[in-house]
Amino acid sequence: MKTKYLFISILFFSMMFFSAKSYGVPYPDRIQWNASPNTFITSLYQGVLGRSPENQQVVNGWASNLNNRSLTKLQIFWKFIGSREYQNSSWAKQRREYTLYYKYVGSNRNSAKYYVSKNGRDYRHSGPYTFGVAMALRKYHQLKSSGSRNNSNGINLLGVPVR
Repeated sequence: MKTKYLFISILFFSMMFFSAKSYGVPYPDRIQWNASPNTFITSLYQGVLGRSPENQQVVNGWASNLNNRSLTKLQIFWKFIGSREYQNSSWAKQRREYTLYYKYVGSNRNSAKYYVSKNGRDYRHSGPYTFGVAMALRKYHQLKSSGSRNNSNGINLLGVPVR
């Protein structure tokens, strides 16, 4: 009888452990940083808010900011992170304990590799963040890294180049 209760307890706790999301953004891998403006905005809704956009007009409104260059993709990402809907979600309430780091790689050390860690040993880029936010930013910066050393470490969180 004790074995049965032990088995049920282990099963229950393992289900709770493995079903819990460790992301601060529900689906950071769904954010399509290199996509067209409309596709990018739709991917932010899915990746950051975990849902589809209300309608196409909302997507077009956000995309117009990209088309007329009044906002960058990174700035719109931060607006989604700062939105009331996201801030009231359980994802936003997770610990901010992950930092984005980078290190130079390649034979000439002319490109950067970005990674997320609680205690990295390379150049600290930014953070701390929740895990999902850090992973989304890692993907953004990895895609933006063009292979030149000056460009690899040269974009701050507002999307502004820095030297």
